Amino acid sequence: MEPSKPLLASLLARGDVVEVVRGVLTIAPASGRPVPPEWLQQNRHQITAEAARAAGVDALEYVGYSAGKFGGGRYAGLDLQFRSMADGSDRHGLFNAELHRDRTTKHGAKGSPLPPGQFRVRQGHKFYKFWVSTGLPIPRRLSAFHDYMGKLRNLVFIGGAIEGERMADVRPLSLSHPTLCHLLGVELPDNSRTSSGQLPDNIRTSYPDKESPQSQQLQGIEHHPSHGAQSHGNKVIRERGNKGTPTPIQEQTNSEWLSEFAGAH
Repeated sequence: MEPSKPLLASLLARGDVVEVVRGVLTIAPASGRPVPPEWLQQNRHQITAEAARAAGVDALEYVGYSAGKFGGGRYAGLDLQFRSMADGSDRHGLFNAELHRDRTTKHGAKGSPLPPGQFRVRQGHKFYKFWVSTGLPIPRRLSAFHDYMGKLRNLVFIGGAIEGERMADVRPLSLSHPTLCHLLGVELPDNSRTSSGQLPDNIRTSYPDKESPQSQQLQGIEHHPSHGAQSHGNKVIRERGNKGTPTPIQEQTNSEWLSEFAGAH
């Protein structure tokens, strides 16, 4: 295997449109030819990490969650676990949530505990607002988020300042193409490819599950140290996402892909 070489600067220098919108990396080659999906799958992590490093932020991958009592058992909530793409260290985002039934059903009486891993939130909860910020589909029932948590694995996040044991303001990473070019010292051509939508930086977008939410501007972020969260609840749940038959990975080096598309420029 060839040593890992910087990719983001090479793509930008060729005129390819590279951006991260609501946690999703997309590349639109200047040649108009699509990026090989196998190559993108192999190199998505590296390119996103390079973009976050250029912006001076700590990009985070979602690992799993636990629902239970936190802060020494003082309050019920969710602990969302993340892993730093820079050094592999753990991060935690804590959110309030309700762990008991709000009404009597065939599954249990009002006030009885929900099954392990399940939780309820309301629209006023920060977790609901966090979910809306991702652009992912909202469950029809606000007690069914546990069935959707695996979708967070498709996104990359950042977190703001620490508030006690909490990582505040967890949200998807967004870096527009003009921002990345500026950070890496790449001059934008006058006829650079832009979006037809009314997005803050006129950026092209692509989202998993065919969702097309509006974009957001990159907000100021403070770098934060690693920290833990005390959990007295259910065991951490790690979702594996889609379980379909994987696409065979073709052996194609970074230089081969770059050379393949360079001829069109």
